[in-house]
Amino acid sequence: MAGGAFNAKTRKYLWSLKAVDSVTQTRISYSAAFRDDCMRRYNAGESPAEIFREAGLDPKIIGYKRVERCISRWKQAAVQQAEMEDLVLES
Repeated sequence: MAGGAFNAKTRKYLWSLKAVDSVTQTRISYSAAFRDDCMRRYNAGESPAEIFREAGLDPKIIGYKRVERCISRWKQAAVQQAEMEDLVLES
């Protein structure tokens, strides 16, 4: 159910996807490969919803807000990683 708890049938479906590492009633953990591919494609101008949909993670199932939050969190993590790398190079 979009934006809410996932029922057993939905969790089983999500578990079957290569993009998913784990699923609980309220959370999805995505594979590093999916995250990296998603951000590469997003940075190339592709729609986040379409990227997730192609991986079997239809926003109608997992919720559009979840997609938006993932992209936002992953963008922020990339910025922080780049800042850390810059600090290491400067020292």
